[in-house]
Amino acid sequence: MTRKSNILKFVFLLLFVLTYSINNLSSFDLNKQYVVIYENWFNILSRFYLIFNFSVGDILYLIIPIIIILYYFKIERRRDKLIYVLRLPLIIYCFFYWSWGFNYNKNSEFESLKKNTYSLEDLSLTTQFYINKSNDLQVNLSKTEENKVESKLSFNDIKIKCIKTINNQDWLLNNKKLNNFPVKKSLFSTPLSYMGFSGYINPFTLEANINYNIPNISLPVTITHEIAHQIGYAFEDEANFIAIKSLTKSNDKFLQYSGNLIAVQYLLSEIKKLDIKNYNYYVKQLNIGVVKNIKEKNDYYLKFENKFEDYFKKGYDIFLKNNNQKAGLKTYSLVIDLLINDYQSKI
Repeated sequence: MTRKSNILKFVFLLLFVLTYSINNLSSFDLNKQYVVIYENWFNILSRFYLIFNFSVGDILYLIIPIIIILYYFKIERRRDKLIYVLRLPLIIYCFFYWSWGFNYNKNSEFESLKKNTYSLEDLSLTTQFYINKSNDLQVNLSKTEENKVESKLSFNDIKIKCIKTINNQDWLLNNKKLNNFPVKKSLFSTPLSYMGFSGYINPFTLEANINYNIPNISLPVTITHEIAHQIGYAFEDEANFIAIKSLTKSNDKFLQYSGNLIAVQYLLSEIKKLDIKNYNYYVKQLNIGVVKNIKEKNDYYLKFENKFEDYFKKGYDIFLKNNNQKAGLKTYSLVIDLLINDYQSKI
């Protein structure tokens, strides 16, 4: 028993040292190997979790802490309790990175779009393009410039359309053998709303958990963003870009509108920082219905605004910075670099 215990301790120590080294030392490059490891791991988990129509990961987040606490109090010796408390975070650390976290260390496939610099004119032209697309789609869907776009589609309807859209993106999957994406309504949707998050990928079950409180117009972007994480794109700007580009290529006009609308919001936000007059000029070009959809989104966030949200976001900001995203939460808005350079490459 002692020998077996010592072997397990040695294996665990070796795994931790390997995990830490890969994650922190540049001499360890796991890019090609981890892509294969992750693809097979995801396919195993996704097939299993698709059996359930609820978020298993959310259930585990409720149950496992209780099990951990109960087990702790069953340990008799103080020394063993200390070892248990010290070992547990290391186990979680290793599991997190091998299950999904090493995607943070992969080389970006969009590096060429990130490196190119752009001018204010490039920003303006790209913004105009997405405004025109949003206006056209809004009129097509609501039949008038004044009405906001609304959809009677259920969560499952939108989810199915988003998964179909992703599966049709050959440029994205790029020979990846991934097509089963467990996307679930999060049991923690209300807490997520107060924390300021619209969804997340569970790094242990690889389920995409969506906050179902968000407006319907935001669901396609959130779902495809989380699916991008499931495919293995960990950086937030890349997941945003994948969501926008996939949705704008969709055969469904509601999904197209959702993708174009979020692009307009990010681009206008950047213009607002640089030139308020230019910002006001472009806002006036938006159809009233488009403005109403943006207001609908803003009203949702105002409804759940609270003093603790900043603390949650500050914690996530630190987490992102510790995982190769130096801009932290601002990484989300860096999608404008990708949008502008992608647009410029086509004109």
